[in-house]
Amino acid sequence: MFRFFKKLRFRLAKKSKFAKYLKYAVGEIVLVVVGILIALQVNDWSEQNKTATSIDNNLAVLKQNLREDQRQLQNLRQEMITNMQAADSTLMQIKTIIPVSDRIKTYLITLIREFQFSPNTNAVETMTQSNEIPSLSPELRTAILDYYALTERAKEREHISNSNIQNDYQHYVLSQYPHIIQRDNRESFIATYYQDDPRPISPIEAQDFLQDAKIEALTLVRYYQVVNLKEIYEGLIHSANDILTLIEEKRH
Repeated sequence: MFRFFKKLRFRLAKKSKFAKYLKYAVGEIVLVVVGILIALQVNDWSEQNKTATSIDNNLAVLKQNLREDQRQLQNLRQEMITNMQAADSTLMQIKTIIPVSDRIKTYLITLIREFQFSPNTNAVETMTQSNEIPSLSPELRTAILDYYALTERAKEREHISNSNIQNDYQHYVLSQYPHIIQRDNRESFIATYYQDDPRPISPIEAQDFLQDAKIEALTLVRYYQVVNLKEIYEGLIHSANDILTLIEEKRH
């Protein structure tokens, strides 16, 4: 087609038909411009389709990541409930609301355990590196950013809790009450390891325990920390559900 316009221009130019020559020259220019614009538009559509496909694929991976996170968070939430019950029962015994029981050893060792949430960030890291987050709907984008901001808050709270265990609670309990590590402790690892231990059991002296102000303070701190962690883990579970719902809505 361009060759046709070129020949036509030369023919018109030779015949000194300048007006027609100009008309066809302009037409050729317009045709070229239109062709360029169409090519750019097609290229833009192609890039948009590639981005949309990439986003859909990454959101599918994000769903898997969040479901893995939720399973982990449900387990952590249950551990926090167990820790809360241990701390609450210990404090009730210290306050003499209930008698000091033979389970006190189990409660004290339960509160020594450390916990850490490890979110799977593969999908969100990929989407961040490819700058796909801004292309999401405002609601979905906000939900994702809120979720991962809350994971950082969980990390900070876990660090505080675990540092307290390592630096204060664990050291004091094991130094002041070493006999909690015996076969009558119902914590699964200790009970299994010491089940064939023939040595006599040394009970915790109730009177000394009830007068131990430091163990009361340390147990209260542990109770406060596990309550906070439980709330954060529950918040993450709900936040992940919100994202999963928004992803499903995007598909339909």
